Amino acid sequence: MKTRRQINLKHLRYFAEVARQQSVTGAARTLFVTPQTISGQIQKLEQSIGQELFERVGKRLILTTAGTTALDYANAIFALGDELTSVLNSEARPRRTVFRVGITDSVPKLQTVAALAPLIAKHRDELELICQEGGYADLLGRVAAGELDMVLGDATVPPSLARSLHVVVLSEEGTSFLPARSLAARLKGRFPKCLNEAPFLAGSSAHSVVSQALEAWFARHDVRPNIAGRIDDSALLKGFAHRGLGIAAVPTSIEREVANQYEMEVIGRTDEVRQAVYVVRARTRRPHPLVAEIEASRRRN
Repeated sequence: MKTRRQINLKHLRYFAEVARQQSVTGAARTLFVTPQTISGQIQKLEQSIGQELFERVGKRLILTTAGTTALDYANAIFALGDELTSVLNSEARPRRTVFRVGITDSVPKLQTVAALAPLIAKHRDELELICQEGGYADLLGRVAAGELDMVLGDATVPPSLARSLHVVVLSEEGTSFLPARSLAARLKGRFPKCLNEAPFLAGSSAHSVVSQALEAWFARHDVRPNIAGRIDDSALLKGFAHRGLGIAAVPTSIEREVANQYEMEVIGRTDEVRQAVYVVRARTRRPHPLVAEIEASRRRN
C-alpha cells in the first residue's frame, strides 16, 4: 500500500503565500526564491495530501475547496507555532503581556476606549496594548491568521468565516443624533420630524447593519434626511459634523462625551436602532487571556 509523505512546514509556508498573492511569481518575489522552487514545493504538498489546492482563473490562482480547508489548518498551525514561541519565551524571562487588538474604522474611538478601559486599569503594570485600525475584511483575515488577538467590529462575521472565527456581542445600545450647535438652531420641528430634509452623515457602506436599521427607522417615522456624506471613519465623521456638514448618529453611551468634545448638541435618541460592538477571535487556537477575561465578564453580565 502506498503511504503518503508527511506534510512539510516549508511546503505550507509556500502554499499560504501563494494563496495570499494568488500568484506563484508574487510569492517567489516575497520569499526570495525562484518561481520554479515554489511550483515544485506546491506540487509536493499536493502529492502529500492527494488533492489539488489551486485552480487557475485567468492569471490568478484560486483556492479549491481542499485548498481553502488546507489554508485554514495552515494558519492555525502557524498561529500555534507563534504561540509556542511566545509561551517558551515568557517562561525563559519575565515580559509584559502583549495584547494585539484590531479595530474597524467605523467603531467610535470613545466606544473602543470604554470597552478596553477596565482591562487597562486592571493590568496597567504588565500590559503592552497594541491597537491597529483597518478594514473589517482585512482585520478578520489577520485575526484568523494569528496576527491579532481579537478584533472589535460593529458587525458580525460572514457565514463563510463562522467555522474559523468566534464572535461575542460586547455591547448593544440605542442611537443618539447630534448636529453642531449652529445646525441644531436651524432645524425645524420636534424630533424626529426635525430630521426631515436635514443634512445627515451616514456610514460609507449603505449595506451595513446600522445603515440599514437607520434607513428602516427613517421610513417608519416618515422622515427623509439629505445624505450630506458617507464616511466610514467615525472620528472623521464627527469632525465633519462638528463643522456643521451634517447630523451624526452615535451610540447613546458616548453621546455626552461626543457633545462635549465636538461642541455638538443631542437633539434626540432612539432604542429602535441598535448599535452593537462585537469581539471576534480565532476558534482554532487558545484565546488570549485578556480575550478570555472579556468573554467571561460578558457572560457574567
